[in-house]
Amino acid sequence: MRKTLFLMGLTAISAVAGQGLAHAQSNPDIQLGSKIPVRPEKPDPVKDGLVRDRYVNCAYGPHQKEVDGLLAISDPLTVDFEGAGIDEGKMFRRWNIRDCFVTEGNAVQSEITFSGPAFRYMMAEAAYLRAHPDTPANPEVWIAKPRIYVTEGDQLPTAKALGTMSDCIVSHDPKGADQLVRTASGTKAEKQAAMELVPALSACIVAGQKLQLTPGNIRGFAADGLWQRFVAGSPSATVSVPSEAQN
Repeated sequence: MRKTLFLMGLTAISAVAGQGLAHAQSNPDIQLGSKIPVRPEKPDPVKDGLVRDRYVNCAYGPHQKEVDGLLAISDPLTVDFEGAGIDEGKMFRRWNIRDCFVTEGNAVQSEITFSGPAFRYMMAEAAYLRAHPDTPANPEVWIAKPRIYVTEGDQLPTAKALGTMSDCIVSHDPKGADQLVRTASGTKAEKQAAMELVPALSACIVAGQKLQLTPGNIRGFAADGLWQRFVAGSPSATVSVPSEAQN
């Protein structure tokens, strides 16, 4: 069984979540699809965020079944493309993902590069937002599904630590996590929503754990935890839901 394993330590965790894991940026040298050199551009977080968000929204929908299968057999470090029936090497071409960078007939001057886990975090966000167009009511009744880890060997503790932290953040502040993934990437709104999750982050980071945190990183952790609880998980039958929420 072929798996994509993104090796890292807890000190380099910023490469796993959010913009660190999914690097969508303006390319100062090459215009997408044309290979024509263009004038270098100064990085623009808002523009880069628009590219990232368009990719998330565009890539998931046409391939929801395959992506959902992938999310079910992956963890924060390892993505089992083969087990999900996805040819990772041909995915970009077969899924016409380049079309996701065309807006109103114009090719966006951008590039996107990502690891397997990068793709997973972005698709977890897309799957959550598709399942919950609005913030879930009564989040306290939802129970996260126990995680399945496909990472092996020395990296397994790291994968578990990442998954546990994502679940902890959403457990402490589900509405705050939800608000974060509904903001536009690279904006002041995203930064503000990430700042509002700091209390949850503080409660969930293990003593001695060193993290490089950015709004994009925090967004990735939030998306992972939200998917695990509100998409893979389900409302508990043992918790009563207020009658007005049932109607």
